[in-house]
Amino acid sequence: MKLRRASVLLCLTLGACGILEKFGVGGDAAGEAVTQAKQVLGTGDVPAGASALDAAYADNPESVDAAIGAAYAAYLKGQFDAAEQILVSAVALDPTRTGELEVRRALVALGAGDLDKVRTHGEASGLPAGMLLAAEVALADGERDAASTLLQAAKASPDGAVAAAAADYLDLMGDGDPIVQGLSEAQALWALGERRVAVRSVEELVKSLSEEHEDKPELLLIWAGRAAAAGEAQVASNLVENIDFPPAGQQWRVIATRAIVACSEGDSERCSSLLDSIANGAPPAGLTDARATAAIMLAKHDPAAAAELAGDAPSPAVARALQAAGQGEDAADLAGSGPYARFLSAGGG
Repeated sequence: MKLRRASVLLCLTLGACGILEKFGVGGDAAGEAVTQAKQVLGTGDVPAGASALDAAYADNPESVDAAIGAAYAAYLKGQFDAAEQILVSAVALDPTRTGELEVRRALVALGAGDLDKVRTHGEASGLPAGMLLAAEVALADGERDAASTLLQAAKASPDGAVAAAAADYLDLMGDGDPIVQGLSEAQALWALGERRVAVRSVEELVKSLSEEHEDKPELLLIWAGRAAAAGEAQVASNLVENIDFPPAGQQWRVIATRAIVACSEGDSERCSSLLDSIANGAPPAGLTDARATAAIMLAKHDPAAAAELAGDAPSPAVARALQAAGQGEDAADLAGSGPYARFLSAGGG
């Protein structure tokens, strides 16, 4: 059983591959200006890139692609109402592109936390990516029949990621075990950003899976980790305690999850001790990421201890932890050369 989220939403997060290609800027009379703005964003200088997209739209108000770029700039700044208005105006510029613009309106609505509009715009798009988003809202609302119809449409997508995500949901919904079917709704909640609701709703479901279910230990571990990262320490602890036999070679993940829980509760001593105990058994990259995640959780309680816990391994994950702990200069030194490093060097925070 897979628990995979591969929708277009991922392409709106910092560092995701093909971020602007998925959002769809460039390609008409304003192409040169939009392309230049896209290149600035590609360096990680988000403020300058957003300003360039705004300028391209101001200079080319009749360009759909410039409008899309300006809507994306507004999205980056958290100005969701402005992004929505720009996209609405773009529909009038070229009604033949209504479908893709409706997908973008769904994404803006998701950023604003308006799930009803996510579904409305997703369905109105008539496109697989929009159907996937709409199906996730339908699942979150417990409307499995409606979700199934939408997912069948999304499954036909030429985009392998969208098709695979839809297929995964359909597999869960079509399982003969009602408990497994219920996991589809929790997965949709998680994908839509309702993370605390998701982990709370899934706790009893995963714990109730039959011991004969071969994926139960892995599912317990996955959702325990998600609960810990979402700040639901008690749920994470409850799930971890139900893992009688961890997946082969994954005992270190159980301990790492307990450490993250301890850090989320502000217990830096226990957190650090648990992580030290797996120093010789966990994969180096896995241990680095576990320390970074724990440090991010601890930063809310004790920034200095969080910075110490994160360590100094060159890694974007460590850089994020140090940024959370208020150590921006050190974070920039360790971020490497990827998008997050460029974001920090441009003054991101």
